[in-house]
Amino acid sequence: MAKQLLNSPQKLQHLGTIYRLIEQFDLISRIDLSKISGLAPASITNFTRDLIDLKLVIERTTQTPIVRGRPAVGLAISPFYWQSLCVVLNEREMTIFLCELNGKVVATKSYPILSKQLPLLTSLLIENLKAFQAEYQQKIVQLFAISISVEGLLNRQQTGIERLGQFSVNLELQAELRQAFKLPIILSEYFSAWVFAESSLGAAISSDNVIFLQVDDAINMSVSIKGKMIQGSKQQRMNIDRVCLPTLNPLAEIISQDLLPEDAQQLQHHVTYAAIYRLVNHLLPNNLEDNAQKIEYLCDLANQGNEQAIAILHYVADGISYVLMNLVNIFSSDKIMINSTYLGSNPIFVEHLKHRLNQNLLLDQHQVDIVTGHYAQNNAVVASAMVKKYLYSGELIGSLL
Repeated sequence: MAKQLLNSPQKLQHLGTIYRLIEQFDLISRIDLSKISGLAPASITNFTRDLIDLKLVIERTTQTPIVRGRPAVGLAISPFYWQSLCVVLNEREMTIFLCELNGKVVATKSYPILSKQLPLLTSLLIENLKAFQAEYQQKIVQLFAISISVEGLLNRQQTGIERLGQFSVNLELQAELRQAFKLPIILSEYFSAWVFAESSLGAAISSDNVIFLQVDDAINMSVSIKGKMIQGSKQQRMNIDRVCLPTLNPLAEIISQDLLPEDAQQLQHHVTYAAIYRLVNHLLPNNLEDNAQKIEYLCDLANQGNEQAIAILHYVADGISYVLMNLVNIFSSDKIMINSTYLGSNPIFVEHLKHRLNQNLLLDQHQVDIVTGHYAQNNAVVASAMVKKYLYSGELIGSLL
Protein backbone atom coordinates (compact mmCIF):
# COMPACT_ATOMS: atom_id res chain seq x y z
CA MET A 1 0.00 0.00 0.00
CA ALA A 2 2.85 2.38 0.91
CA LYS A 3 4.61 1.63 -2.38
CA GLN A 4 1.42 2.27 -4.32
CA LEU A 5 1.05 5.63 -2.55
CA LEU A 6 4.70 6.47 -3.27
CA ASN A 7 4.14 5.97 -6.99
CA SER A 8 0.58 7.32 -7.19
CA PRO A 9 -0.19 9.09 -10.50
CA GLN A 10 -1.01 12.32 -8.68
CA LYS A 11 2.32 12.38 -6.83
CA LEU A 12 4.27 11.58 -10.00
CA GLN A 13 2.48 14.39 -11.82
CA HIS A 14 3.38 16.82 -9.02
CA LEU A 15 7.01 15.66 -9.07
CA GLY A 16 7.14 16.18 -12.84
CA THR A 17 5.65 19.65 -12.51
CA ILE A 18 8.14 20.64 -9.80
CA TYR A 19 11.00 19.27 -11.90
CA ARG A 20 9.83 21.32 -14.91
CA LEU A 21 9.56 24.52 -12.87
CA ILE A 22 13.03 24.04 -11.39
CA GLU A 23 14.41 23.59 -14.90
CA GLN A 24 12.51 26.64 -16.17
CA PHE A 25 13.46 28.91 -13.24
CA ASP A 26 17.04 27.98 -12.45
CA LEU A 27 18.03 28.46 -8.79
CA ILE A 28 14.42 28.92 -7.70
CA SER A 29 13.59 28.90 -3.98
CA ARG A 30 11.09 26.57 -2.35
CA ILE A 31 8.91 29.56 -1.42
CA ASP A 32 8.75 30.68 -5.06
CA LEU A 33 8.04 27.10 -6.17
CA SER A 34 5.09 27.05 -3.77
CA LYS A 35 3.74 30.34 -5.14
CA ILE A 36 4.07 29.35 -8.79
CA SER A 37 2.80 25.77 -8.47
CA GLY A 38 0.01 26.52 -6.00
CA LEU A 39 1.18 23.65 -3.75
CA ALA A 40 1.59 24.03 0.00
CA PRO A 41 5.13 24.76 1.31
CA ALA A 42 5.15 21.45 3.21
CA SER A 43 4.31 19.55 0.00
CA ILE A 44 7.05 21.41 -1.89
CA THR A 45 9.53 20.42 0.82
CA ASN A 46 8.59 16.75 0.47
CA PHE A 47 8.60 16.77 -3.33
CA THR A 48 11.94 18.55 -3.61
CA ARG A 49 13.44 16.14 -1.06
CA ASP A 50 12.36 13.22 -3.28
CA LEU A 51 13.88 14.86 -6.37
CA ILE A 52 17.13 15.54 -4.50
CA ASP A 53 17.27 11.95 -3.20
CA LEU A 54 16.80 10.74 -6.78
CA LYS A 55 19.73 12.98 -7.85
CA LEU A 56 17.50 14.77 -10.36
CA VAL A 57 17.81 18.09 -8.53
CA ILE A 58 20.56 19.73 -6.48
CA GLU A 59 20.72 22.59 -4.00
CA ARG A 60 23.07 25.48 -4.77
CA THR A 61 23.83 28.59 -2.76
CA THR A 62 23.61 32.03 -4.31
CA GLN A 63 24.76 35.31 -2.83
CA THR A 64 24.86 38.76 -4.36
CA PRO A 65 27.63 41.18 -3.36
CA ILE A 66 24.99 43.69 -2.21
CA VAL A 67 23.20 41.55 0.38
CA ARG A 68 25.10 40.39 3.44
CA GLY A 69 24.27 37.49 5.65
CA ARG A 70 23.43 33.87 5.01
CA PRO A 71 23.59 32.83 1.34
CA ALA A 72 20.25 31.96 -0.27
CA VAL A 73 19.65 28.36 -1.30
CA GLY A 74 18.20 27.72 -4.74
CA LEU A 75 17.22 24.53 -6.58
CA ALA A 76 18.64 23.55 -9.95
CA ILE A 77 18.62 20.55 -12.26
CA SER A 78 21.46 18.17 -11.48
CA PRO A 79 24.10 18.57 -14.22
CA PHE A 80 25.65 15.18 -13.48
CA TYR A 81 24.79 11.60 -12.56
CA TRP A 82 21.73 10.80 -14.75
CA GLN A 83 22.17 10.41 -18.50
CA SER A 84 20.09 9.11 -21.40
CA LEU A 85 20.84 7.51 -24.74
CA CYS A 86 18.90 9.31 -27.48
CA VAL A 87 18.65 7.98 -31.03
CA VAL A 88 17.46 9.58 -34.26
CA LEU A 89 16.62 6.77 -36.67
CA ASN A 90 16.02 7.08 -40.43
CA GLU A 91 16.36 4.73 -43.36
CA ARG A 92 19.96 5.78 -44.04
CA GLU A 93 21.53 5.95 -40.59
CA MET A 94 21.04 6.02 -36.85
CA THR A 95 22.64 8.78 -34.79
CA ILE A 96 23.17 8.09 -31.10
CA PHE A 97 23.62 10.86 -28.52
CA LEU A 98 24.69 10.51 -24.89
CA CYS A 99 22.87 13.37 -23.14
CA GLU A 100 22.88 14.80 -19.63
CA LEU A 101 19.73 16.04 -17.88
CA ASN A 102 20.49 19.65 -18.79
CA GLY A 103 20.63 18.75 -22.48
CA LYS A 104 24.41 18.77 -22.82
CA VAL A 105 25.68 16.23 -25.36
CA VAL A 106 28.52 14.16 -23.91
CA ALA A 107 29.15 11.98 -26.98
CA THR A 108 27.61 11.32 -30.38
CA LYS A 109 28.18 8.90 -33.25
CA SER A 110 26.35 7.96 -36.47
CA TYR A 111 26.01 4.42 -37.81
CA PRO A 112 25.06 3.77 -41.46
CA ILE A 113 22.10 1.55 -42.37
CA LEU A 114 22.09 -0.41 -45.63
CA SER A 115 18.74 -1.20 -47.27
CA LYS A 116 19.42 -4.93 -46.89
CA GLN A 117 19.76 -4.42 -43.11
CA LEU A 118 16.25 -2.99 -42.65
CA PRO A 119 14.59 -6.37 -41.92
CA LEU A 120 17.14 -6.86 -39.10
CA LEU A 121 16.91 -3.30 -37.81
CA THR A 122 16.00 -4.25 -34.22
CA SER A 123 19.12 -6.40 -33.85
CA LEU A 124 21.23 -3.75 -35.57
CA LEU A 125 19.94 -1.07 -33.21
CA ILE A 126 20.72 -3.16 -30.14
CA GLU A 127 24.18 -4.00 -31.52
CA ASN A 128 25.00 -0.33 -32.23
CA LEU A 129 23.71 0.85 -28.85
CA LYS A 130 25.93 -1.70 -27.10
CA ALA A 131 28.90 -0.74 -29.30
CA PHE A 132 28.30 2.93 -28.46
CA GLN A 133 28.21 2.16 -24.73
CA ALA A 134 31.42 0.16 -24.99
CA GLU A 135 33.22 2.91 -26.93
CA TYR A 136 32.18 5.70 -24.58
CA GLN A 137 32.14 3.68 -21.36
CA GLN A 138 34.37 6.17 -19.52
CA LYS A 139 31.90 9.01 -20.22
CA ILE A 140 28.82 7.10 -19.08
CA VAL A 141 27.85 7.69 -15.44
CA GLN A 142 24.31 6.36 -14.94
CA LEU A 143 21.77 5.70 -17.71
CA PHE A 144 18.10 5.99 -16.84
CA ALA A 145 16.33 5.83 -20.24
CA ILE A 146 16.72 5.21 -23.96
CA SER A 147 14.76 7.45 -26.33
CA ILE A 148 14.35 6.60 -30.03
CA SER A 149 12.87 9.13 -32.46
CA VAL A 150 11.85 7.52 -35.75
CA GLU A 151 11.70 9.44 -39.01
CA GLY A 152 8.68 7.50 -40.13
CA LEU A 153 5.52 5.99 -38.70
CA LEU A 154 5.08 3.96 -35.51
CA ASN A 155 2.52 1.16 -35.29
CA ARG A 156 -0.84 1.70 -33.57
CA GLN A 157 0.45 0.26 -30.30
CA GLN A 158 3.45 2.65 -30.36
CA THR A 159 5.71 -0.33 -29.73
CA GLY A 160 7.40 -0.65 -33.12
CA ILE A 161 7.95 0.84 -36.56
CA GLU A 162 5.47 0.51 -39.40
CA ARG A 163 7.31 2.74 -41.88
CA LEU A 164 10.88 4.07 -41.88
CA GLY A 165 11.27 6.91 -44.37
CA GLN A 166 9.75 5.51 -47.56
CA PHE A 167 10.22 1.85 -46.58
CA SER A 168 7.58 -0.38 -44.95
CA VAL A 169 9.36 -2.38 -42.24
CA ASN A 170 6.79 -3.58 -39.65
CA LEU A 171 9.24 -4.17 -36.80
CA GLU A 172 8.66 -4.54 -33.06
CA LEU A 173 11.21 -2.68 -30.96
CA GLN A 174 10.12 -1.99 -27.41
CA ALA A 175 10.02 -5.50 -25.92
CA GLU A 176 13.41 -6.54 -27.32
CA LEU A 177 15.07 -3.26 -26.31
CA ARG A 178 13.72 -3.52 -22.76
CA GLN A 179 14.97 -7.07 -22.55
CA ALA A 180 18.41 -6.07 -23.81
CA PHE A 181 18.95 -2.97 -21.66
CA LYS A 182 16.56 -3.24 -18.66
CA LEU A 183 15.74 0.48 -19.01
CA PRO A 184 12.60 2.48 -19.88
CA ILE A 185 12.33 2.69 -23.67
CA ILE A 186 10.70 5.79 -25.19
CA LEU A 187 9.57 5.38 -28.81
CA SER A 188 8.33 8.41 -30.71
CA GLU A 189 7.90 9.68 -34.23
CA TYR A 190 10.48 12.35 -35.02
CA PHE A 191 7.72 14.82 -35.86
CA SER A 192 6.25 14.55 -32.34
CA ALA A 193 9.68 15.06 -30.78
CA TRP A 194 10.30 18.07 -33.04
CA VAL A 195 6.93 19.64 -32.17
CA PHE A 196 7.59 19.22 -28.45
CA ALA A 197 11.13 20.64 -28.76
CA GLU A 198 9.99 23.68 -30.74
CA SER A 199 6.96 24.39 -28.55
CA SER A 200 8.75 24.00 -25.22
CA LEU A 201 12.32 25.09 -26.03
CA GLY A 202 12.52 26.51 -29.55
CA ALA A 203 10.95 28.94 -32.00
CA ALA A 204 7.35 28.43 -30.83
CA ILE A 205 7.96 28.72 -27.09
CA SER A 206 6.06 32.02 -26.77
CA SER A 207 3.40 31.29 -29.41
CA ASP A 208 -0.09 30.02 -28.59
CA ASN A 209 -1.83 29.37 -31.94
CA VAL A 210 0.58 27.49 -34.17
CA ILE A 211 0.33 25.03 -37.05
CA PHE A 212 3.31 22.68 -37.16
CA LEU A 213 3.89 21.18 -40.60
CA GLN A 214 6.46 18.67 -41.78
CA VAL A 215 6.67 17.68 -45.43
CA ASP A 216 9.08 14.91 -46.37
CA ASP A 217 8.22 11.35 -47.37
CA ALA A 218 4.89 11.99 -45.64
CA ILE A 219 2.82 14.97 -44.49
CA ASN A 220 2.67 15.50 -40.75
CA MET A 221 0.67 18.26 -39.13
CA SER A 222 -0.17 19.33 -35.60
CA VAL A 223 -2.09 22.31 -34.24
CA SER A 224 -1.78 24.14 -30.94
CA ILE A 225 -4.50 26.47 -29.66
CA LYS A 226 -3.79 28.59 -26.59
CA GLY A 227 -0.58 26.64 -26.12
CA LYS A 228 -2.22 23.19 -26.04
CA MET A 229 -2.16 20.53 -28.75
CA ILE A 230 -5.71 19.87 -29.91
CA GLN A 231 -4.85 16.21 -30.54
CA GLY A 232 -3.88 15.61 -26.91
CA SER A 233 -0.59 14.41 -25.45
CA LYS A 234 -0.53 10.89 -26.88
CA GLN A 235 -1.12 11.52 -30.57
CA GLN A 236 0.31 14.69 -32.05
CA ARG A 237 -0.07 13.95 -35.75
CA MET A 238 -3.11 14.85 -37.84
CA ASN A 239 -3.76 13.05 -41.11
CA ILE A 240 -4.36 15.43 -44.03
CA ASP A 241 -2.95 13.13 -46.73
CA ARG A 242 -6.26 12.76 -48.59
CA VAL A 243 -7.28 16.41 -48.65
CA CYS A 244 -8.20 17.17 -52.28
CA LEU A 245 -6.54 19.94 -54.26
CA PRO A 246 -7.99 21.76 -57.26
CA THR A 247 -5.85 21.75 -60.40
CA LEU A 248 -3.61 24.71 -59.64
CA ASN A 249 -0.88 24.23 -62.20
CA PRO A 250 -0.10 22.29 -65.42
CA LEU A 251 2.51 20.33 -63.45
CA ALA A 252 -0.41 18.52 -61.81
CA GLU A 253 -0.89 16.61 -65.08
CA ILE A 254 2.62 15.12 -64.77
CA ILE A 255 1.83 13.96 -61.25
CA SER A 256 -1.63 12.60 -62.10
CA GLN A 257 -0.87 10.62 -65.25
CA ASP A 258 0.10 7.44 -63.36
CA LEU A 259 -2.52 7.73 -60.60
CA LEU A 260 -6.03 6.35 -60.27
CA PRO A 261 -8.72 9.04 -60.72
CA GLU A 262 -9.72 8.84 -57.04
CA ASP A 263 -6.10 9.48 -55.99
CA ALA A 264 -5.17 12.13 -58.55
CA GLN A 265 -6.16 15.16 -56.49
CA GLN A 266 -5.03 14.00 -53.05
CA LEU A 267 -2.49 16.27 -51.34
CA GLN A 268 -0.11 13.40 -50.54
CA HIS A 269 0.46 12.73 -54.25
CA HIS A 270 1.40 16.34 -55.06
CA VAL A 271 3.64 17.70 -52.30
CA THR A 272 5.50 14.78 -50.71
CA TYR A 273 9.00 13.81 -51.78
CA ALA A 274 7.68 10.98 -53.98
CA ALA A 275 5.86 13.58 -56.09
CA ILE A 276 8.90 15.84 -56.21
CA TYR A 277 11.12 12.97 -57.37
CA ARG A 278 8.73 12.43 -60.28
CA LEU A 279 8.80 16.11 -61.25
CA VAL A 280 12.59 16.30 -60.96
CA ASN A 281 13.05 13.26 -63.20
CA HIS A 282 10.60 14.69 -65.75
CA LEU A 283 11.80 18.31 -65.89
CA LEU A 284 15.42 18.09 -64.70
CA PRO A 285 16.98 14.95 -66.24
CA ASN A 286 19.65 13.45 -64.01
CA ASN A 287 21.50 10.23 -63.25
CA LEU A 288 21.07 10.38 -59.49
CA GLU A 289 20.06 7.07 -57.94
CA ASP A 290 19.68 8.40 -54.39
CA ASN A 291 16.30 10.09 -54.06
CA ALA A 292 17.49 12.31 -51.22
CA GLN A 293 20.13 13.74 -53.56
CA LYS A 294 17.39 14.68 -56.03
CA ILE A 295 15.83 17.09 -53.54
CA GLU A 296 19.23 18.62 -52.84
CA TYR A 297 19.86 18.81 -56.60
CA LEU A 298 16.49 20.55 -57.10
CA CYS A 299 17.20 23.16 -54.40
CA ASP A 300 20.71 23.84 -55.72
CA LEU A 301 19.39 24.43 -59.25
CA ALA A 302 16.60 26.69 -57.95
CA ASN A 303 19.13 28.76 -56.00
CA GLN A 304 21.14 29.12 -59.22
CA GLY A 305 18.07 30.54 -60.99
CA ASN A 306 16.95 27.47 -62.98
CA GLU A 307 13.35 28.22 -64.05
CA GLN A 308 12.18 24.60 -64.09
CA ALA A 309 13.53 24.00 -60.59
CA ILE A 310 11.88 27.20 -59.31
CA ALA A 311 8.61 26.13 -60.95
CA ILE A 312 8.69 22.82 -59.03
CA LEU A 313 9.29 24.57 -55.69
CA HIS A 314 6.48 27.04 -56.43
CA TYR A 315 4.14 24.21 -57.38
CA VAL A 316 4.72 22.41 -54.08
CA ALA A 317 4.34 25.68 -52.16
CA ASP A 318 1.06 26.45 -53.96
CA GLY A 319 -0.42 23.08 -53.00
CA ILE A 320 0.60 23.46 -49.35
CA SER A 321 -0.62 27.07 -49.20
CA TYR A 322 -4.08 26.03 -50.44
CA VAL A 323 -4.50 23.61 -47.54
CA LEU A 324 -2.92 25.97 -45.00
CA MET A 325 -5.27 28.77 -46.06
CA ASN A 326 -8.24 26.69 -44.95
CA LEU A 327 -6.56 25.49 -41.75
CA VAL A 328 -5.56 29.02 -40.72
CA ASN A 329 -9.17 30.16 -41.17
CA ILE A 330 -10.43 27.24 -39.08
CA PHE A 331 -7.94 27.53 -36.21
CA SER A 332 -7.12 31.29 -36.36
CA SER A 333 -3.43 30.42 -36.31
CA ASP A 334 -0.94 33.29 -36.26
CA LYS A 335 2.17 31.22 -36.93
CA ILE A 336 3.05 28.29 -39.17
CA MET A 337 6.22 26.37 -38.46
CA ILE A 338 7.69 24.37 -41.33
CA ASN A 339 10.10 21.47 -41.00
CA SER A 340 11.50 19.73 -44.04
CA THR A 341 14.89 18.18 -44.67
CA TYR A 342 15.70 20.46 -47.60
CA LEU A 343 12.59 22.47 -48.55
CA GLY A 344 12.21 24.01 -45.10
CA SER A 345 15.60 25.70 -45.38
CA ASN A 346 15.15 26.85 -48.99
CA PRO A 347 14.35 30.61 -49.15
CA ILE A 348 12.67 30.36 -52.58
CA PHE A 349 10.20 27.77 -51.29
CA VAL A 350 9.53 29.49 -47.95
CA GLU A 351 9.14 33.00 -49.39
CA HIS A 352 6.73 31.84 -52.11
CA LEU A 353 4.71 29.88 -49.56
CA LYS A 354 4.53 32.95 -47.31
CA HIS A 355 3.55 35.26 -50.20
CA ARG A 356 0.88 32.95 -51.61
CA LEU A 357 -0.67 32.21 -48.23
CA ASN A 358 -0.92 35.84 -47.13
CA GLN A 359 -2.19 36.78 -50.58
CA ASN A 360 -5.07 34.34 -50.16
CA LEU A 361 -5.79 35.56 -46.62
CA LEU A 362 -5.94 39.30 -47.44
CA LEU A 363 -9.73 39.35 -47.70
CA ASP A 364 -9.95 38.20 -44.09
CA GLN A 365 -7.45 40.82 -42.88
CA HIS A 366 -5.44 38.05 -41.29
CA GLN A 367 -1.66 37.87 -41.58
CA VAL A 368 0.20 34.72 -40.63
CA ASP A 369 3.91 34.34 -40.04
CA ILE A 370 5.72 31.38 -41.59
CA VAL A 371 8.95 30.38 -39.87
CA THR A 372 11.37 27.50 -39.94
CA GLY A 373 12.21 25.78 -36.68
CA HIS A 374 15.34 26.20 -34.57
CA TYR A 375 16.15 22.52 -34.80
CA ALA A 376 17.19 20.75 -37.99
CA GLN A 377 17.26 17.02 -38.63
CA ASN A 378 19.52 14.92 -36.39
CA ASN A 379 19.54 17.58 -33.69
CA ALA A 380 20.41 16.48 -30.16
CA VAL A 381 17.73 18.75 -28.63
CA VAL A 382 15.02 17.00 -30.66
CA ALA A 383 16.53 13.60 -29.89
CA SER A 384 16.34 14.24 -26.13
CA ALA A 385 13.02 16.15 -26.20
CA MET A 386 10.88 13.14 -25.37
CA VAL A 387 13.02 12.36 -22.32
CA LYS A 388 12.12 15.81 -21.02
CA LYS A 389 8.47 15.28 -21.88
CA TYR A 390 8.26 12.08 -19.83
CA LEU A 391 10.20 13.65 -16.97
CA TYR A 392 7.72 16.55 -16.96
CA SER A 393 4.77 14.12 -16.88
CA GLY A 394 6.37 12.20 -13.99
CA GLU A 395 6.38 8.85 -15.84
CA LEU A 396 10.19 8.56 -15.95
CA ILE A 397 10.44 9.74 -12.35
CA GLY A 398 8.13 6.85 -11.46
CA SER A 399 10.59 4.39 -13.00
CA LEU A 400 13.36 5.80 -10.78
CA LEU A 401 11.23 5.55 -7.65
